[in-house]
Amino acid sequence: MHVREWEDGGVIYDAISGNTHLLDPLALELLDLLRQRPWSVPELVTDLQHSLPDDVAVGEMPSLLTAKLEQLTRLELVKPA
Repeated sequence: MHVREWEDGGVIYDAISGNTHLLDPLALELLDLLRQRPWSVPELVTDLQHSLPDDVAVGEMPSLLTAKLEQLTRLELVKPA
């Protein structure tokens, strides 16, 4: 995968599928973490609390990350463990 990031997001090119995807900063940071090792949602919540968008409360983080993981799975950028 090839990634190009900007302050407000970025694109990722998946050479295997030939697809390019536009992602927000949180999705890009999530992908970066998942490339290092498998994570549980609670671990991700703890690690990514500093990356919360201003309009998201800490209590909403698990559902937000679950939705992001589902999005990345649909795009075939991650696979569930």
